[in-house]
Amino acid sequence: MSAGTGETEAERQGEARPALLRVEGLSIARPDGSPLVEALTLTLRAGETAAVFGASGAGKSTLMAALHDADGLRARGFTVRAATFTAAGAVGIVPQRGALLDHLSAAGNIALALRNADKPGPATPAEIERWIAALDLPRRWSDAAQAVAHVSGGEAQRLAVARTLAGGRQILLLDEPSVGLDPLRVDRLAAALRGQISGQGAAALAITHDLEFAAGFADRFLYLDPAAGRLIELPIARGESPAATVTALGSALRERLAKETGHPGGRARRRLGARVRAVLGDMLAPFAVLARALAAAPAALARPRDFFEVARVTFAQGLVRPAGFIAAVSLLVGFTLLYIFHRAFSGGGVPVRPDKIFALIGSMHVLALAPPLSGILFAATSGSAVAAWLGGMSLTRQTAALRGLGIAEARYLWLPAVLGLALAYVVLAAVFTGGMVLGGLLYLKLQVPAIADPWAVVTADLLDPPAARAPFRARALVLVALYAGGIAADAVAKGASDKASADAVTAAMVRSVMACTLWIVALELASLVVLYGARAG
Repeated sequence: MSAGTGETEAERQGEARPALLRVEGLSIARPDGSPLVEALTLTLRAGETAAVFGASGAGKSTLMAALHDADGLRARGFTVRAATFTAAGAVGIVPQRGALLDHLSAAGNIALALRNADKPGPATPAEIERWIAALDLPRRWSDAAQAVAHVSGGEAQRLAVARTLAGGRQILLLDEPSVGLDPLRVDRLAAALRGQISGQGAAALAITHDLEFAAGFADRFLYLDPAAGRLIELPIARGESPAATVTALGSALRERLAKETGHPGGRARRRLGARVRAVLGDMLAPFAVLARALAAAPAALARPRDFFEVARVTFAQGLVRPAGFIAAVSLLVGFTLLYIFHRAFSGGGVPVRPDKIFALIGSMHVLALAPPLSGILFAATSGSAVAAWLGGMSLTRQTAALRGLGIAEARYLWLPAVLGLALAYVVLAAVFTGGMVLGGLLYLKLQVPAIADPWAVVTADLLDPPAARAPFRARALVLVALYAGGIAADAVAKGASDKASADAVTAAMVRSVMACTLWIVALELASLVVLYGARAG
């Protein structure tokens, strides 16, 4: 591995090994235009492991993003250019704490990588067990019973590396792999990663502040100099003992840090134009997500197992969990509305027979209120739950891990999430409608015994509407279809955007509920204007 302009004797001895990654003239600028990296050079060879050090804010994580997801970095406003960027193998990212996909088991994480490798392999129990054993993990994890929530930090990192290698990634980028581990586990993790990467003929670059981990893991030690914007190779060879390497590293890093007088950074101001673009982007994001998800449908159909892994999660979150609440609210609404109608007419001093009142009302209150009420309740419960789940995946960098496996979010996450959530809403809209009908039926049976067939009264406009009321049923069906796609697309778009904090996840949930509520109200009003305008014409 080489970095910067110098070349060591050890590097010359390693020239025979093929270069897996070669970058020359890499420049990165922040969204405000200030330079972060300038004319950076980096080469990674097969079997090499390297550690990157640097002060906080020097741009280490941004450099890592530029190496595996330059397009995503550009989408966030960064400028990324390189004179040469060649990779002889696929690049995979191993985020902090492994970023294991929490909707899958330990075995499911490995199986997903195997199915989506450049050269897909059989995701058989034996193959999954082979990869789990390769990183010295319990063999019993090869079945589907081991939840990733119950693995330790070191196990999560090793499982993430096993997943990345199983996915055919030969160039591994590790972000703070030893965070949260005690010294004994740090040593074991470093030895396991180094041995497996070397044995697979892969190469790895790890961002770290942990001298003990770097001493046990890396062949070479690099420092990201914020003033020069380049990687400087520290003239340190692996010592006879890890302790000697740690001592040499500590001395070299203290010397480097002492020379720094600060670097341009901080938070860039967002100008008015940037704010306007952000607001417009937020408004248009659901349409973009829906378009990209539908465009990914052919690829998703080619991997039905992947599709149903996510669709079942979103369908369960969208339907099963809020179903009881939605049913109870709809029952109460259906009962209360007829109570209000009954009292309003009977208490007005006008002698109107109850059976005439309710024959006149029919199912119009259901057609008018079931779509908007069910839509708003669904956005507040199911939509926000899915937005939170996807936002949590972004916050914990599970989505970055997916991209590191070469798995497109639009195919694996967005399409099944949109379709699962939309289907859940259609079912719950039917449940809400049925609840309103049942509530009205209950009221008529208890309070208006003069009606001989209350079922015919409360379902007349739903099942067999007269010609004058048929357009209202058609309007309700169209609105349900629009709300199904709209709420699902909005929740997925808000949830899937990049998250840097838990507050951002919460904000996305709130914005989704507010946006859905506002455009549901707008569609209700607009559709009534169109309907009554057509009738008047």
